[in-house]
Amino acid sequence: MRREPRLLVLSNLERWASQWDQLVDQSPLPSPFQRSWWLSGAGGTRICLLLVVDDDQLLGGLALEEGRRLGLPCFRMLSAGPLCPDHLDLLAAQGEEEVVIRSVRDWLRRPGARLFDLEGIRADSRLITALPTHVRCELLAVAPWVALPAEFEDYRAARPANFRRNLRKASTRLTAEGATCRIERGESAVRSLGALRQLHSAQWGDRSHFLPSFERFAAACRLAAEVDEVAFHELTVGETIIAIFVSFEVAGRVSLYQSARLTDTRWRDSATVLLAAVIADACTRGLTEVDFLRGDEEYKSNYAPEQRELFRLRAAHGRTGRVALMVHAVVRKVRHLVARLISGVVH
Repeated sequence: MRREPRLLVLSNLERWASQWDQLVDQSPLPSPFQRSWWLSGAGGTRICLLLVVDDDQLLGGLALEEGRRLGLPCFRMLSAGPLCPDHLDLLAAQGEEEVVIRSVRDWLRRPGARLFDLEGIRADSRLITALPTHVRCELLAVAPWVALPAEFEDYRAARPANFRRNLRKASTRLTAEGATCRIERGESAVRSLGALRQLHSAQWGDRSHFLPSFERFAAACRLAAEVDEVAFHELTVGETIIAIFVSFEVAGRVSLYQSARLTDTRWRDSATVLLAAVIADACTRGLTEVDFLRGDEEYKSNYAPEQRELFRLRAAHGRTGRVALMVHAVVRKVRHLVARLISGVVH
């Protein structure tokens, strides 16, 4: 008779990292933001990893971080906030889903008041069944994506005619200016972190929500470079980088995470040309899809016609927790209304 699995609550994956990454590979939608290198590098200060184990076998788990809200413990998905991790969920080995959900559910619903505010959750998530009852589920964003054929020409032929024409003109013009593409991996990728930061700061300045969390992102990239799961694509003219994209490559999927470019009109459309080169490289290397992650910006539809939904789950445990969740919901509505009123006055 099988013993009841144990649930471990840890601040790091320790010896379970390899098995955790195997579970990511086996998950319905492998996300770079659940890789051990992301959790270790980009995690916050109060990491809470729930691991369901049977002797030396990892059956599944959930990566959270703990904070405070309205005087109560509040759990979020690990690295949630400005770093915007997507396609998150509880992990479970095939055939062990119910065991993992039950173990996690028992811990989340143990005595005591607490809040849950979980962003970036994928559709059809297993996690929702482990949370306390009366979960508030709202659509957070969509993530455009596209399946890749073996040949880039087949991919390009499927894009809108006007987009293909503009891409051809931009490529011709920038090539005439001496622009070339290069890819940095491993230690070279780590050295490209400085260029990304400099370009992003020049482009966005104080408006950037990403830069305050850059060091956490950089720490994750350094670890990802060790296993060749991060790439920096650069469009250069001589020694000058005019555009840069950083992407994560996990389980055959390319996730386009962050970009920056020079804003000089001379280098207009540089991001368009570089992005096409990123996708061409993915096709050549046999990767199966490109994920643009959250955001329905208009330009993405030219590259990726499909969309996945991402959700935000809010829940509370205990009477005090439920009251706090109601108060928080009211405060959010009031803030939203005030913001709309102010916007109306300004315009």
